[in-house]
Amino acid sequence: MRPSTTGERFAALRAVSELASCSDREVWSLVAYADEVGLDAGDQVAREGRFCTEFVVVMEGALRARSVLIGPGGSLGWHALWERSTNPANVVVEADARLLVMSHDQFRAVKALVGPGLMGTLEPCRRSPSSELEVQSSLAS
Repeated sequence: MRPSTTGERFAALRAVSELASCSDREVWSLVAYADEVGLDAGDQVAREGRFCTEFVVVMEGALRARSVLIGPGGSLGWHALWERSTNPANVVVEADARLLVMSHDQFRAVKALVGPGLMGTLEPCRRSPSSELEVQSSLAS
C-alpha cells in the first residue's frame, strides 16, 4: 500500500463521527498526531480485557469486533482511551487495512479539542453524541 497524502489523512479524520462537531481547522490540527499503519488480514488490533492504548481510524480495509465490521470512516478506542479503560472485545483485521493510529499521548491533542475544561490552543468543539449504535461504540473502544 502506498502512503496516504495529508489530504487523505484529513478526510479519514473528518469522517470520524466523534469529531463531527469539530471544525475543519480543528481536524486539520490533528493530522500531525496520527500515524499511518498498514496491517494484513488476520492481524490483531486490540485484545479484549487489555488496556486500550490507541485510537484507530480505518482508512481502507476492514476490522472485525465480534459481529461488527468496522470499515473506512469507522474508528475504535475512543471511549476506552477517553476513560482510560480496557478494550471490550478482540479486534482483528478482516481485510488488509490502512489505519491512522494515535497513541495515548497523541490522543491528548484530541482531548484538548473535544474535552470540556481541558487545556488546548484551540476553542474546544462540542463532544458529539455517537451516531452509531452504543454497542458498536463499546466494541470499538
